[in-house]
Amino acid sequence: MIKRITAILFCLILQSSFSQNTVEAEFDTIFRYEFTSLKNKHNKKVLIDEAHNTIYSLPHGKASAREMLRIMEVDGFEVEFTKNKLDSINLTKSKVNLLVLHGMPNDKVTLNSGSKQEILYKSPLDNQEVVDITKYVYHGGSLLLFLSHFPNGSGALPLLEAFQVKFRDGYAFHPNYLGHNGGLCSHFLMNDENNLLKKEHPVFKDNYNLKTPMPNNVKFLCGAAVFRNSEDVILAFPNNTTNFTPAKNSEDIEEISDAYAGMIGFEYGAGRVVIATDQGMFRSLDLIIDDEKIPVTIHDPECDNATLFLNVLRWLAQLN
Repeated sequence: MIKRITAILFCLILQSSFSQNTVEAEFDTIFRYEFTSLKNKHNKKVLIDEAHNTIYSLPHGKASAREMLRIMEVDGFEVEFTKNKLDSINLTKSKVNLLVLHGMPNDKVTLNSGSKQEILYKSPLDNQEVVDITKYVYHGGSLLLFLSHFPNGSGALPLLEAFQVKFRDGYAFHPNYLGHNGGLCSHFLMNDENNLLKKEHPVFKDNYNLKTPMPNNVKFLCGAAVFRNSEDVILAFPNNTTNFTPAKNSEDIEEISDAYAGMIGFEYGAGRVVIATDQGMFRSLDLIIDDEKIPVTIHDPECDNATLFLNVLRWLAQLN
């Protein structure tokens, strides 16, 4: 009963995340990822934003990312949450090695003029924060950015543009990877066999013999599309993937590309950036769709998302 009551709280956060309809979810409280820890072998610090409409600004945000946060702490990272402005003063004061922005939905502003009304969507990051986050990375910091799902994905657009990342809001669809019950929001399984898990990316290189395990299968649900350089791709979408943006009063906007990616990582100056378009891929949630429980996805027994997260975490912290 307690879990079911908790699930109802997720109706707001997960609306439009995996379909146009409200989706319920509940916490996973059991899964624990076992790995060889680097605790006491480094003093890296992670700063997690909970001010700019990220998932951690919600009461249940930390519980929904329980295992992801536990992995950080077990691996020896000092984890701190902040509600401060992400400007140069606070980023310098915090002495942070890795900044995490987990979900970055738009701020919605309603404009009224007589009988007419328009909706304006704007980023929750102000211009100075975008500049200072970019400078922070350039001078040696790292950024882990999860984009929100449509229609709120473009909240991080100014930051994406600062890092020369091209972005398409909406849903990724490929006919070989149908969504739940044949839906258009594809559920991808990425591995070596289909060449969607790019093992040649430096995020998977263990240059310092840290004995970091290697993921074999990664689950990825929906997500928008990003692209930068081909060598930046960690998780690729298949060739001829369609990005479609649902429209209320007209036909959906569709674009097909061979260059779409769900996760990219790159060096920027002395720092590093990883961007994922599926904000749920490392969260401890089970979606409840048509009374069926669907893991999302760090605890899914069919995938290695936890191992991927460990690789990403250590690469961003420049441990490997």
